[in-house]
Amino acid sequence: MKSKLEEIKQIKKLIKDADYILIGAGAGLSTAAGIEYTGKRFEDNFTEFIEKYHFTDMYSSGFYDFKTEEEKWAYWAKHMYMNCIGMSATKLYEDIFKLVKDKNYFVITTNVDEQFYKSGFDKEKIFATQGSYRYIRV
Repeated sequence: MKSKLEEIKQIKKLIKDADYILIGAGAGLSTAAGIEYTGKRFEDNFTEFIEKYHFTDMYSSGFYDFKTEEEKWAYWAKHMYMNCIGMSATKLYEDIFKLVKDKNYFVITTNVDEQFYKSGFDKEKIFATQGSYRYIRV
């Protein structure tokens, strides 16, 4: 069996030798980058919503049927800020960009956190199929 270091070296060589790079990314990449919708990050930033609505995580909270527009937008404003607008690029996305920045690449992502844009990827080479939190309409 190959060691993790050998696997990483092989992947770096494949990227170096590739004529084209296609990156497909979903929520797992942002989770790996530390953008978690549960645990301490959620508890520290959504205390009032947890206490009032008994929310357990940011994902399922997004489906809650708030009674008023004010309540809904209070939640969504914080959610969007925490997961996109108020967040800078993460190291993982920056590291991926460093690997492909001089290559002919294209990104297809379902992520709405704008991490690819914030990390330096060319916006013309990103297809964000679900858009961005920045432009949400709920």
